[in-house]
Order: sequence, then C-alpha cells, then structure tokens
Amino acid sequence: MSYQVIARKYRPQTFDDVVGQHLVTDTLKNAILTDRVAHGYIFSGARGVGKTTTARILAKALNCITGPTITPDGTCPSCLEITAGNSIDVQEIDAASNRGIDEIRELREAVRYLPARDRYKIFLIDEAHMLTTEAFNALLKTLEEPPPRSLFMLATTEPHKLPPTIQSRCQHFAFRLLDYGEIYDRIRAVVANEKVDADEGAVSTLAQAAEGSMRDALSLLDQVIAACGGHLDEKRVRQVLGVVPAELLADMLRAVDAADSRKVLEQVGQLAAEGYELAHFCGELTRYVRDLMIGRSCGGDSPLIQVPTEQRKHISELATRFSEEDLSRFFNILLRAESEMRYALVPRFHLELALMKMVHARRLASLEMLLSGLGNVALPGKVAPAPRPAAPPPTRVAPEPSRPVRPASFERPPAEQRPAAPAISAPVPPTPAPRPPAPVETATAASSAPKDATLATIISKVYGQSNFLGSCLEHVASWTCENGEATFVYSQKDSFFAELLKNREQQETLRAVCAEVLGQPLKICVRLEMQEVEARVERPSVRERAERDQTVEAFRKRFDGTVLDVKDLSRE
Repeated sequence: MSYQVIARKYRPQTFDDVVGQHLVTDTLKNAILTDRVAHGYIFSGARGVGKTTTARILAKALNCITGPTITPDGTCPSCLEITAGNSIDVQEIDAASNRGIDEIRELREAVRYLPARDRYKIFLIDEAHMLTTEAFNALLKTLEEPPPRSLFMLATTEPHKLPPTIQSRCQHFAFRLLDYGEIYDRIRAVVANEKVDADEGAVSTLAQAAEGSMRDALSLLDQVIAACGGHLDEKRVRQVLGVVPAELLADMLRAVDAADSRKVLEQVGQLAAEGYELAHFCGELTRYVRDLMIGRSCGGDSPLIQVPTEQRKHISELATRFSEEDLSRFFNILLRAESEMRYALVPRFHLELALMKMVHARRLASLEMLLSGLGNVALPGKVAPAPRPAAPPPTRVAPEPSRPVRPASFERPPAEQRPAAPAISAPVPPTPAPRPPAPVETATAASSAPKDATLATIISKVYGQSNFLGSCLEHVASWTCENGEATFVYSQKDSFFAELLKNREQQETLRAVCAEVLGQPLKICVRLEMQEVEARVERPSVRERAERDQTVEAFRKRFDGTVLDVKDLSRE
C-alpha cells in the first residue's frame, strides 16, 4: 500500500476531533440532535482550518447507519465511502474546474432523484466562489427550494465573492485561524503517535510556520520528518523550513539598540549570502518586535507571546532595552517595509532602509515635545516653569475679526549665510489690531493674585504629566472657577491652543489636576474672548501679520527658515 501523508492520516473523522472550531461543531451537533438541519450551508475560512473536513463529518453524521448521530461509527459502508470520497449519494464538486452553467445543470438534474441508499443526497461544492455568475443564477432556485432529503454545502476561502442571493439562502459558518497553542498541542500528539522525538523548539517552529493552518502544520511536519528522521531539533528544522534563527533576530535588535549601522547592514548581507528570503526575514523580525512589545507591556510570561520557554528569558531581557514608544515605532516601520517588499524589484533596499530608520528612530523628538516648545522657542526637553507672578486683571476687548490666511511657506537661506535647513510650512493665524481702551473686569487686584497663583500651581502640576498640555495652558488669557466649572479663556490670537485644549484626553488630565489643586470635582470649559468692541484702526498687511505671529516666529527659529510668501486665502 502506498504511503499516506500525515495530513490525510490524521484528518478528523468526528466533530470532537476537529481542532479549534468548537462554535461551528457545537452548532452542527445541536442541529442534528434537535432535528433542525438546514438545507444549505456555507463554510468559509482560510486554507487548512477544517472546512471540507467538517462538511464530510456532517455528511457522515446524517447518513451513518446508526444516525442521524453526532458520533458516526466510521465503519458502516456509508461512512467508509464518504471518507474515501466515492459515495454515490455524497458528491464532491470542485468548482475551480467545474464552474460553468453546464455542470450546474447536471447537478440540478441529479438533485431531482432520491438518494440511492442513504438518507440524504448531499452536494459538497468546494471553492464555491469560483463558479460563474450564470452558474450561480442557475443554482438559486434549487438552493432556495431543494427537493426533500437533499442538502448543499459550499466551502470557500473568499466568501465575499459569493452573491448575496446565495448567502441569504444558506446558513453561514466562518472558520477561524487556529491559535499557536492549538497547533502546538496537535503536533505534539502526532509526533508522539508517530514515535518521533521532537524538541520543544522544533515543535514551536512548526507551529509558528503554519500561520494558523492545521493542514500546513502537518504537511510541514511530514517534510521535516523526511529530512531529519526520528529526531527533530530546532536548528535543523529551521534550516529545512528556511526560518531565521531566533538568535539572529536578537542580534539584529541588539545592533539597533547600540545604533551600530555597520553591523545591521553586514547582517543583511550575511542573510542574503546564506540564501534567506529577505521578505520572510522581515516578517520574522516583525513578529519578534511584536513579542518584545508585548514583553515590555505585559511581561515575558504573557500567554500572548507564542515562543518556547527558553526564548522568553531572552525576550524579557531584550525588551527592557527599549521603551514602549521605541518598539511601537519599530513595529510600524517593519510593517510598512514588509508590505512594500512584496512588490519591490529589489526587496533588499527596502529592508536596509527600514533597519536604518530603526537605528536612528530613537534620536527623533516626539511630536508632543516639539509642539510643547512652540510657545517660547526652546529645546524639546522643557521643564515645568516657575509659578507666574501675580498680574493685573485682564481687560476684555474685541479683536478684529480674523480672516483665513494661507500658511506661510519658508525657504532655506543661502549656504554662505547660515546652515542648510529644510523648507517648512506653518499655519499663520491673523494678528489682531491694537486694542483700544476697554472697561476693566470687576475683579480686584487682591482677588486676582490668588487666582493667578492657583493657575500657576495648576500649570506646574500639569507639566509634571504632559509638556504639551502645559504649553497650551501657558497661553491662557484669564480663567475663572465658579459653580463647579473651571473656565479657561484664550484671546483670539491664541485660538490655536484653545482648539488643542478641547481634546478629550487633554481635558481629562486637566480635570484631574484641577480637582487635586482646588479640592473639588470640576467641569472644564474652554472658550475665546468675546468680541465686545470693533477695532477701527487700520489693519496690518498679510505679511506683517504673519511676521508678527508668535507661532510663525517659533517655526522660523526652530527650523532656521525665512518667510518666503504669504497669501490671504479670504481673497480667493
């Protein structure tokens, strides 16, 4: 007798043997027990997760000589013929090669006749999404009102390609990808039954390489047994499958941690010389960084990390070298590179670029730190400011209504004058006209001083949690705390910071700090100064307004640029 591959030899024969699809199998068992079996089913999911296997088990359960039963005996003629694929009453149709209307017409003719021997005449259409539109249309009426004792099962990896009219006439079951642990346990059971000695690392490598498909896992197991014989060790299994060793991945991350660009590029060259597929290496490195991120956030013992026990120690140690922000950046860089390498003519260039980005990523300042320094041009490492001295009560005046101004564009000055700098653009809010005299608020200087001291205390505590939020509060024109509500008032020229402060996350932080300082829960309100009087002086030009603006000045100094052109968008 010819050799039977492991994937066929250990194919599940009962509902209880199906791994990882309990929701589907339990529903089908209950349908059999309560005599509520539908006339049409759609089984969808990735390859090798049990769609066709479950369909065959359902056919055996319905046609078994002891049935209908949820535990077919597997020894009666009906069960044996269904397992072998030559049952006269259970027809399997490959829609990839029988996709036309003529084949469906033959099926419609066959379904008109009662089963030859069994209880049900069952039609299993594999890869059903390959049928033509005409074939689907010919199947519609039969699928909606099939003759008695007939049943249709459609298996597909792309359910979205099935017409809605077909889906509405069937019960749809989605098969999920299997977990690492489920595949690992199944491989362990198979190698024990085959009397093959396998290391934990070898089994783990097979479970990871399967990527959620049990059939792929068993096929790979067959391959490595043929290559390694009666003993499977991790190193040999990785060589056979072309999987990158875990130590090489760790060495790559250590070189990134040391900012050693030379070593990173040399390791890429070594991988290419040894015949590793660089796109596959990028995927392995992405998975390794993901494990580091989970180890940094949840600990090395987290069940979300699907690696052998001995590798957990290395992941825990290496994860401490990076912050969560670093690992998130690495993860994003590698995901983008992996996507680009699929269609690249020279994948190596994309991989090298991604690794160089990772080397230099930790030297970049975060956007939050950059924005925190816009108010007063300072370095990103800004510390909490000292409490502001008491100030006279603010006056309320109405600034001139603002007009939208086109962002000021900057250009790099000549090289002989200053160092090179990139061209940038920044939003330029209008500068209000000089304020005419206006009535002063009724608050006295004595009451204003404690208020400003309290505001300074709030800002100081906020800086301890967020430089970005603290910098926004630096531009508050006035504030009040009445009836359980803290109101922060901004002038029209600082409306940009007022909008930033309306973010829910920022308000939650500010609410917590205010409650701590004032000793009571408060509602946070942010608004702009009311326009009480109309400025009647001559309005400055658009360029003058842009050059006077503090935000533009901050960008100019930060990036060493000059204002090139300003355009008033209100005139377009």
